[in-house]
Amino acid sequence: MNSSSLLVGCLLLASSISAVSSPLEGGVEARQAPSCGEWISHREKSDPLALGNTSWLLGYLSGQAVSRGTDFLSGTDNVSIYKWMDNYCRTNPLRNVGNGGIVLAAELTRKKGTPK
Repeated sequence: MNSSSLLVGCLLLASSISAVSSPLEGGVEARQAPSCGEWISHREKSDPLALGNTSWLLGYLSGQAVSRGTDFLSGTDNVSIYKWMDNYCRTNPLRNVGNGGIVLAAELTRKKGTPK
């Protein structure tokens, strides 16, 4: 991918993400979380917006790990995280990636989260 394509992709990502926040479980709000519809659409096309969405998710989960004080991401590869979110979004099309991130963080914390 050349730098022009990357720049265009980043600009498209910035313009497509809604500035509206969505309340999550526990009263937390995730700013600019992509909708599940956007997640699936961009992942299926493998377009540049998919990269932005996956990067958002990884950053969000990393923030959750720090705030929970657990190392629940250790030993979980990115591809597994993306596939989990693919399944979540197909099952919950009216939710967003932030909602899925909360559910995934809780699931991984229960399974293997260790205090830092």
